[in-house]
Amino acid sequence: MSEATSKQAAHKKQLPSWVTLLLVSLAVFNIPVALTGAGVALPGVAEAFHPSTQLLQWVVVGYNVMFASLMLAFGTLADRVGRRRVFQFGIALFGAAAAIATAAPSIVVLDIARAAGGIGASAALTAGSTLVAARFHGPARVRAFAIFGTALGAGLAFGPLISGVMVAAVGWRGVFAVPAAVGLLVAAVTPLLSESRNPAAQRLDWPGTITFTAGLFLFIFALVEGPAFGWTSALVLGSLAGSVALMALFYAVEKRHTAPMFDLSLLRHSRFMGISATAMALAFSLLPLLVLLPTYFSAVEGYSALHSGGILVLFTTPMLVMPLFATHMSRLLPLRTQLAGAMALVAGGMAWLSVIGPGVGVGALAGPLLVAGFGYGVTLAVLDGAAVSSVELEQAGMAAGMFNAFRLTADTAAAAIGGSLLISITAAQLAGKVPDPALVTEELNGGVRTSLPAASQAFTTALHVVIWLGAALALVTVPILLRTLRPQPQSVRLVASSVTASEAVPENDPAF
Repeated sequence: MSEATSKQAAHKKQLPSWVTLLLVSLAVFNIPVALTGAGVALPGVAEAFHPSTQLLQWVVVGYNVMFASLMLAFGTLADRVGRRRVFQFGIALFGAAAAIATAAPSIVVLDIARAAGGIGASAALTAGSTLVAARFHGPARVRAFAIFGTALGAGLAFGPLISGVMVAAVGWRGVFAVPAAVGLLVAAVTPLLSESRNPAAQRLDWPGTITFTAGLFLFIFALVEGPAFGWTSALVLGSLAGSVALMALFYAVEKRHTAPMFDLSLLRHSRFMGISATAMALAFSLLPLLVLLPTYFSAVEGYSALHSGGILVLFTTPMLVMPLFATHMSRLLPLRTQLAGAMALVAGGMAWLSVIGPGVGVGALAGPLLVAGFGYGVTLAVLDGAAVSSVELEQAGMAAGMFNAFRLTADTAAAAIGGSLLISITAAQLAGKVPDPALVTEELNGGVRTSLPAASQAFTTALHVVIWLGAALALVTVPILLRTLRPQPQSVRLVASSVTASEAVPENDPAF
C-alpha cells in the first residue's frame, strides 16, 4: 500500500469532527459543575465528617489551587506529547478523583481527591481546547468554540441546581458521582479520537512550573490556615515568607529561561494587564456567591441544598444568555464601554446583595443576583477575546495562558480569602456573646442550622464584608478599564487560533 493510500485509510478511520467537539464539550461542562457543586455539598460533608473549618475549606480550595497552577504547564505538555493523550489523562484523572470523592471515608481523603481532580481538570480543559482547534478551521472553528464556550457557561449556570438535585436525591456524595460518571465515560471513548501535536513545541519549563505551583500553594495554605493557627503564628508567617521567596525565584527563573512559562514583558502591557485585573476582580464576586451563599442559606435560613441551588440559578442563568447578546452589542458599543458597564453592573449587584439577612425572602435577592449575573455574563462573552487581542500576534498564545493563570489564581485566592474572612469576622462578632465562639463559628461554616440570633447576625455581618469586598474590587476596575482601553492610534490586530497545516480540517468540513 502506498504512503498516500495509507494516509487516506487513516483519515477514513478518524471519527467525525463533531465527535471530538461533543466529548470535549461534555468534559468542559463537567468541570464547572464539580467546582460549583462543591459549595452546595459542603453542609452535607460537614454533617458527615464534622471536620475543622479549614479542612472543610480545602474541599473547594484544593481543587482550585491545582487547577490554577498547572494550566500553562499542561498547555505546553499537550503540544509536545499529544493533545489527545493529555486530554485523556486529564479527564480520566478527573473522573477517578471524583469517584474516590464519592466514596471518601474521611475528610482527608476527600480533600486529596479534590486536589487530584483539580489536576485532571487543568489537563482536560487545556488539552481539550487545543483538540478542538486542531480539528476545525475557519468559520467552522468559530462555531465550534462558540459551542465550547456555551458548554462551559452551561456547567457554571446549572452546576448549583444539578448539585442541589443530587443532594436531595442521594445526599452530598451524589454531587461528585455525576462528574465521576461523565468523566470516566469520556475517558473511555477518547482513544478513538485522532491525535495532534505541535512539532515545534518547547520543552516544559519545569523550574517555572515547580516554583509557581509551590509558591501559590504556600500562599493559599497561609490564607486558609490563618484563622486556626493565628495570623502571627510561625506556621502562617513561614508559609507567607516561603511563598514570597518562591515567587521571587519564579520571577528570576522566568527572566532567564529561553522558553519561559510566563512572558514577563506582558506585565508592562497596560491593555493586557487592565483586562487581566478585571478578570481577577471578578473572582471576588463569583466565588463568594457560588461557594459561600449555599452555606449561609443552610446555616441561617435552614434551606435545603436543592433550595439553595435553585436560588443561585438567578445569578448563573444570565451567564448562559448574555454572551449571545453581547456578540451583537459589540457592533454598537466599543469594548471599553461594554466591559466598564458590565463591571458597574457587577459592582451594583454585589452592593445591592447586602440586603441579605436573616429572614430575607427570595424576592429581595432576585434583583441583585440577576443584575450581577447579567454583568458577569457580558464579561464571559468578551473578556477572553479582549485579552488575546490586546497583544501582538506572536504573543497571543502566551497571553491566553497567562490570562487564564491570572484568573484561576484569583479564583483560588478569592475562595481562600472569602472563607477566612467569614471565619475570622464571625468568631470576632461572637466573642462574649456565646460560651464557645470557635465551636459556633465552626458549625455555621459547616452549614449547621443555628437557632441563636447572635450567631445568625454575626454570620450575616461577616458575609456582608465579603460581599462589599467583591463590590469594591469590581467598581475599582471601571476607571482602570476606561483608562487602559482607550482608543489607540492604530488598531490592534485580532488574533485567531492557528494550527499547523497537517492538523487543520478544511473550512467546509462536512462533519460540522
